Formats: sequence, structure tokens, C-alpha cells
Amino acid sequence: MKIRTKLILANLFIVLFLLGSVTYVLVRRSTELVYERVIENASLSLSQVANNLDNKLESYELIPNTLFLNNTLDSILETRYGDYKDAYADYAEYYQPFISAVRTTRDVAHLNLYTTNDSFLFGDILLIDDEVKQSDWYNKVINGKTGGYWTGAYRIVGENQPVISFRKRLNNYASESFKIVSLEIKQQMLFDLINEEGKSKRYLFALADGTVFMDSDRNAPEPLARLQDLPFYDAIGTDAGNFRYELDGEPYEIVYRTLASRNVVKGMKVITFIPVAQLQPRVEQLRSLAIALFLLAFLISALLISAISVGMTRRLSELASKMKRIHKDNFQSFVEVRGRDEVAQLGEMFNVMVRRVGTLIQEVYQSEIDRKGQELRTKEVELYALQTQINPHFLFNVLNMIRGKLLIVGERDTAKVVGLLAKSFRMMLRSGGQTVALADELEFVDSYLQIQQYRFGHKFTYRIEVPEEARGVRLPKLSLQPLVENAITHGIELSAADCTIWIEGRIAGDELRLTVGDDGLGMTPERLAEVERSLAEDALGQESHIGLRNVHGRLRARYGENSGLKIISAPDAGVIISFVIPLAQGMEVERDV
Repeated sequence: MKIRTKLILANLFIVLFLLGSVTYVLVRRSTELVYERVIENASLSLSQVANNLDNKLESYELIPNTLFLNNTLDSILETRYGDYKDAYADYAEYYQPFISAVRTTRDVAHLNLYTTNDSFLFGDILLIDDEVKQSDWYNKVINGKTGGYWTGAYRIVGENQPVISFRKRLNNYASESFKIVSLEIKQQMLFDLINEEGKSKRYLFALADGTVFMDSDRNAPEPLARLQDLPFYDAIGTDAGNFRYELDGEPYEIVYRTLASRNVVKGMKVITFIPVAQLQPRVEQLRSLAIALFLLAFLISALLISAISVGMTRRLSELASKMKRIHKDNFQSFVEVRGRDEVAQLGEMFNVMVRRVGTLIQEVYQSEIDRKGQELRTKEVELYALQTQINPHFLFNVLNMIRGKLLIVGERDTAKVVGLLAKSFRMMLRSGGQTVALADELEFVDSYLQIQQYRFGHKFTYRIEVPEEARGVRLPKLSLQPLVENAITHGIELSAADCTIWIEGRIAGDELRLTVGDDGLGMTPERLAEVERSLAEDALGQESHIGLRNVHGRLRARYGENSGLKIISAPDAGVIISFVIPLAQGMEVERDV
């Protein structure tokens, strides 16, 4: 098989794989986005329906609540009338106007009041007899703790339209009273709430006990009576959510919301069924468009790959033909160089090679030796040049490469430490004179402390509290890190308890006071005296307290005798080391030499 054919097939396979993968991922993700958007819109719509239902029920609850708070009416209902005319007079004056106003409401079917006062009975004021007392709704109202309750849908004798009712006990002024008001609302009011949404989706309104008081699926052979009859009832939560379920072989997205604005409606649920089949047309459109784009892109890619491969292999074929002539000792066979790509570079190198080979054949043996020697010297110079290019960036790149490998294998903590080490190493070798901004010094100390925390785990915590206005002050490099290292080595590492390290800065007058402290083991008075004596002697031959003496000496040499380290410590009370930086000198910008 020719290289041209291999090249075309290999590129087509790669393009096919990449385009197919991208198309598959895009179609899958687009389908998910379509479903998510539909579910999101359905959730918003359902929340609006739930709010509308809540507000609607609350507005009708105000009618019984008005009677509940009416002291005059309560007094009339408790009065025993000897004369029916007196009872009717009070009824016509106080109760009938209220009833007439309520009946003007379009959705109100009936408003009935139940009482034990047999001297005050009218068409809408009924007697609580034994039959009423034995009914479930009566006992539920009397024994209820929510101040009333909503019932499921039922039909009134002689009327075709079903109603729901709100029943409430009127015992505001007479706590032992058994008066009950029953407000019956036409069920059509509930269908009006979902007039538009209910055309494409099924809605269920259910009471807290699972009784369904509205099912928008009027085509069902028998309306759903209780939520417990649903096969997916156990999947319905107490608050809100959605899930997918298959009913009669057709998948549905079930979205639900629970009312909880007040005790009367607490636990009521609003549920909608979204047929997944309604979403398929959109998904199929996306798939068809994706397949069409895939085929178009593959066709264009095939044409471009073929054209480019033919152009490349044509020049390679020409180069192969010239090479065959070289094999026959024809050193005047050169190729015509066209373009500036790798094939053109190969042609140029071929021409150079031909000229060079011809020259070498014509040279004498001594010239060959001289040339070999010159080549050897050239290689040595190139090697030296490569060696001189090795600088700290090599180490940074190696550390970052190690960090990348650790991240790949999931060693994130170790990778973080390697990254901090590379960052610290870069900061240590950063040029810029003998001083550094306090912000950079604190950044270096923060990296060092994070590395030590990885080493010791949760053995210590730290905090850095330096005001922003002080972070631009310059100070000698590595002035804080040796103090922090000393705190870890001598105060934290040997302590059995968890410790804290703090770094604080405070501007007082024309000075910046920096403090490094810990609450570790501390020092005995003898040990403290030994350290202070070591700092005072500043002997070069001493092998102990090198870090402290180094910082102490550099501070005194730069800022004067009074700018050295001040140490405060006691056994089991930690160590506090502080020094001051004169702001007049700390604000000077050092020039690189």
C-alpha cells in the first residue's frame, strides 16, 4: 500500500473518530439540556400554580375567619329565642347581609352554619343533630388543632357540580361552643387555576392525608381518589422535587411541590405529570441536525485530506526518485524546493546532503581528518553552550513536572507540597538585591508553613495578621522564615499538644514592629539567657542558633544596634521574637547592582 493511501486512511480514521465523539457528546449534552430546561420550566410553572392555589384557598378561608371573629354573631347564635320573630329579626339584620355578600362570589356554592341552638334555625343555619355528630367531618373539626380543614371533592344532592369545602369551628368567644361553619367552593375554581397548563400536562391537588381533591385528567375512567393509589407514591418527598417514572409503558417526569405556608394547608401537594414523549420532537431535531453537520464536516475533511495528501506525497515521490539516482553515483541530481513546510525543508536538506557528499568524495584523506577534528570541536562548543543554558528554571520545570504527574495519579496533597516547594525555590533565587517587600516575604513564609503543615498534619495552625499599608515596606531577605523555622523546630515539633504560630505586624509612629510567636514549649530562663548571650557574642565559629544570629546580625548591620531581635519566653508559654524596621529606610527602593 502506498504511503499516500496510508496517509489518507489514517487521517480519515482520526477525523471520523474525533467528529463522531464530538457529535455524540454534543447530542447527549444537548438532549440533557433540553430535558433540564423543560423540567426547570415545569418546576417554575408548578411553583406558580402552587402559589396560586395557596393564595386562592387563603382568600376563601377569610370568610369563615370573619365569622370566627364576629362577636355579635357569636352572641346571637348562643341566644335562646322564645319567639321565632325575634330570631328572624336578628337573622335578617346581622347574618343575612353577610350571606348575601358571600353569595355574590362566583365560586362559592354554599355557606352553611351548624349550631346546637334549635331556636335559631334557618335555611343556611342547620341543627347539629345526632346524624351530624356521628359524621367523620364533624369529629375532625371538633377535635382538630389547625383551626379548620379543607375536605376532598364531593357532590351535593340535587346538584351536578362537585365542590370542596372549608370547615371551621366557631369557638373564639365561647371556647366550649360546638358551632361550625362550612364554606363550599365549586371544584371548577381549581380547574381554572390550571386552565392553560392543564391542556398538555396532568395535575393533581391533594390534601395532607393524600386525598385527591382535584385531578385534571377528566378522561380517566375513574378519578384518582388518593395519592396512595399511585404506584410511585413512596418516591414523593415531603417538600419538593422531581423524578422519572413509567406509567402504562410511557415514561413521565413527575414534578411535585408541598404547601407549608400555614397549618390549614400544610402538607397539601401539587403534582404534575409531564410526558417525556412530548420532548422527543425537539431531541430528534437536534439529532438530525447533528448527523447532517457530522456528514458535511466529514465530507469536507475527506476532500481536504485527499488534496493535501496528494500534494505532499507528490513531492515525496519526486524526492525518492532523486535518491535512486544518487544510489547510482549521480551527485548532480537536485530537487526543486517548493514551499516552506517540512517536505520543503527535507528537499533543502537533501540538496545540501548531495553537495556535501560530492565534496567529501573529492577531498583527500587529510582533509577528512581535519574535518572530523573540526566537527569534534564544534560538538564540544555546542555541548558547552547547552550546559551553560542550564539554570534554576530547569529545577522549577522538574518540580512542576513532578507536580503534574502527582495530580494525574490523584496525589493532590503531595502535588500541592511540590508546587509550594517550587514556588518557594523560585522566590529564594529571585533577583532584586538584598531586600524584599514584606508582602513577598510573607508569601514565602506562607508557602513554607503550608509545607510544614503537610509534614506535621494538624499539629499546628498559623495566622498572618499584617495590615495592607505595611506590606510594601522592604526588609532584608529571609528575615521572617528563620524565626518561623525556629518556632517549629524548638517549640512545635517536640510539643505533645496542638500549637499555634502567629506573625503580626503593627505600625507605631515611624517604625514597623514585626512579631513571630508560638504557644509551644517555650524556654527556661537558663536557655533564654544562653540564646541572648549567643546573639550578643555573634561569634562566627558557633554552630548553634545560626538562623537567629544571621537575622540578628543583618538587622543590626542595616538598621543600627537597636534593631536586632528581642526574645520573650517562659516554660510552656511559647516564644515571642520581635524586631523593628524604621519606615524611613523600609520605604527605600533598592536598585539591583
